[in-house]
Amino acid sequence: AINILQKAIYINPNYAEAYNNLGAALRELREYQKAIIFFEKANKLKPNFIDPYLNLGIVFKELANFKKAIFFFKSVIKIKQNNTKAYQNLMELYEKTNQEKELNDIIVIAKKFIKHDPIIKLYEAIIFYNNNEFIQAKNLLESIFFESLNIKNEIIRVTTLAKCFDRIGNGKAAFNYFVKANNLAPKLRKLNLYNKNRYLKQISSRINFFKQTNIKKWKVIKPKNKRPDPIFLIGFPRSGTTLLDTVLRSHPAIEVVEEKPTVNSLINCINEMGNEGLKSLANINEKEIEKIQNVYFKSLDNQIQNKNATIYIDKLPLNIIHVGEIVRIFPNSKFILSVRHPYDCVLSCFMQDFELIDAMANFLDIKDSAQLYDYVMRLWFKYLSIFQIRYHEVKYENLIGNFKKTTELVLSFLDLPWDDAVFNYSTTAKKREAIATPSYNQVTKPLYSHADGRWKKYEKQISSIYPILNQWIKKFKY
Repeated sequence: AINILQKAIYINPNYAEAYNNLGAALRELREYQKAIIFFEKANKLKPNFIDPYLNLGIVFKELANFKKAIFFFKSVIKIKQNNTKAYQNLMELYEKTNQEKELNDIIVIAKKFIKHDPIIKLYEAIIFYNNNEFIQAKNLLESIFFESLNIKNEIIRVTTLAKCFDRIGNGKAAFNYFVKANNLAPKLRKLNLYNKNRYLKQISSRINFFKQTNIKKWKVIKPKNKRPDPIFLIGFPRSGTTLLDTVLRSHPAIEVVEEKPTVNSLINCINEMGNEGLKSLANINEKEIEKIQNVYFKSLDNQIQNKNATIYIDKLPLNIIHVGEIVRIFPNSKFILSVRHPYDCVLSCFMQDFELIDAMANFLDIKDSAQLYDYVMRLWFKYLSIFQIRYHEVKYENLIGNFKKTTELVLSFLDLPWDDAVFNYSTTAKKREAIATPSYNQVTKPLYSHADGRWKKYEKQISSIYPILNQWIKKFKY
């Protein structure tokens, strides 16, 4: 497609549609900066051509530059007031960035120009849900349906409907709708783009490799850091890491780097060492470690925004599987481990509409979710058995049940004094442009306990996971 479009532009250098379509092709390849150039060229050639504006909005949304994305979607509406895609994207962005007033305002405008489009009712229902008006939300959601060409919105509808039934107390109906949503999810992406078993193999290879007999052969080295060893916030997804993240970043001395591929830069360096992968950790020397440390810190520094902070916490829950590599490169690194009742944790993962990558593909099925939890925790305890890991465990239930004491213990682990600013964590969340996890609209609210013990409403539906998780309930003393 790109080759043909380039030929079209060679024949007619003023062909705005060709520039727009070339940008769209590049966007599909995630070559965003190149795509932006061609969309802007199309705009200059044809100022009232809405497609480039729409595409620019989509690109900036994918780049998480939400202010620019909103600007371009609004530009589309100025040119064409009944453009459904622009309204849909604006509603989605306002909702995901917790801009309640702006979401209400755009719905009012949309009602004038796309009166009967079900997208309006979808986001009205989401507003009802966010305001704890679950019956009203349920009724609206049951009155609409999205066709097969709009699977994304149908997943949002079904997932929100499931959450309504959950809050109403109808576990059976809720579970059935979560199953339906998870069955729809793979239709959004090609199956060859993710593979749940590939992620399990990553964990299995580490379980098999990290043994005391292997570690004894490692060359003893004492790398000299120019900077303090990093701090990592880890755990299983949906274990309370986003709440803990938001609480900690409310402390004036702390910045949390959320869900960024910083550890990937470290892992990639290790994998490139003589094509030996994990085996290369045995004979790694001080210069190599220093090089990998510098690569990691450069990646981390690129994400840091608050230069006044004295402590930076690298938060990505499933970095828990890379603890072995991390402690080899940073022997004195610290880890904050977030833990939640295994039944609740696994059920919550199954209930979430995650972007499908190898790891998250395991959450489409409740038993697969439990199996992944089992793999991850087996690896974590393997690490504890062979390394001297500096870590502090935080139970989600303790954080919501005894907030001050639990938070004080975490701050003490970080060698920081108490600061009353942490009480204002919901204000901190509201000030953020976006929160990159499914908990984005939960951490802006006061502490709540309705998710504690949620699994009890689903005892029959989740009975298949009991044999897999019971050992971890005992291990974490639930």
